[in-house]
Amino acid sequence: MNKNSKEHKAPWECIFTKEDKSKCMPGTPPKSDQEYFEILCLCILQAGLNWGMVRKNWHKFKRGFYDFNIQRLANAKIYELLKRDGVVRNENKVKAIINNAKEFESIKQNKGSFSNLLKSLKGMENKKANKKLIHQFSHMGEYSVEYYLHSVGHC
Repeated sequence: MNKNSKEHKAPWECIFTKEDKSKCMPGTPPKSDQEYFEILCLCILQAGLNWGMVRKNWHKFKRGFYDFNIQRLANAKIYELLKRDGVVRNENKVKAIINNAKEFESIKQNKGSFSNLLKSLKGMENKKANKKLIHQFSHMGEYSVEYYLHSVGHC
């Protein structure tokens, strides 16, 4: 990492995903399930891709994925979604976004909101809470979950 880098707030201002964590302040907790879901999708899409390219093209990704509308994506057909402009052509990532939209719908029914799910994790040891999320959501590994929780201010 460039020593001249300034501190910034996750996730939208991040330039490097594997940077010195002391330079990256936690993000602000989202106000809605929609915002939580969009940031989750950001973590899925940027994994293994150039972070700058993802940031630069975020408006195209949003358009391609129906503005990350949870209900619309929970009912989406993978092969129709893969044909849309702005959708990354990685079938695993697209499947994960659809599966995670379905999971968000389930969480809303069972817990009332995604923030209620996060509140239920507060008393858990970090490693245990992270594992729970890794198992609950598709295409999320240890680093992605850690970065996600940091991005939504849940650290």
